[in-house]
Amino acid sequence: MSEKRVPDVEQALDKDKHDELAKAIEKLDPKEAAFFLWKLETMLRKRKIQIVGYLVAMLAWLVGMLFALVYYGTHDGFVGWVFLLPFVVVGVILFAFGKWSDRIGKAKPPDTVSVPVDKKR
Repeated sequence: MSEKRVPDVEQALDKDKHDELAKAIEKLDPKEAAFFLWKLETMLRKRKIQIVGYLVAMLAWLVGMLFALVYYGTHDGFVGWVFLLPFVVVGVILFAFGKWSDRIGKAKPPDTVSVPVDKKR
């Protein structure tokens, strides 16, 4: 029962499991290690895109709310709808960045780092 276990990419984010992860990577053959590295890079790229999306959405919300306050203060009549626009913009931004990060996460590995299906976890 001494099967090789491919390390989990999510362990790279847990500081307590770095030693375990390093030992597990040392046991992999070069192709498996390259595949693991590719998965790790893909996961980190996906998370960076998500974080940038959150930051862009927060900035858009702030600018949109300031615009809404200015518009509300300078126009007469019912203009309460203007406070909904920043949330619509935030929703569109989060949706777009989410789709982009999903596309990155579902990418297939290049042939140079591909591992046979029976060794994939």
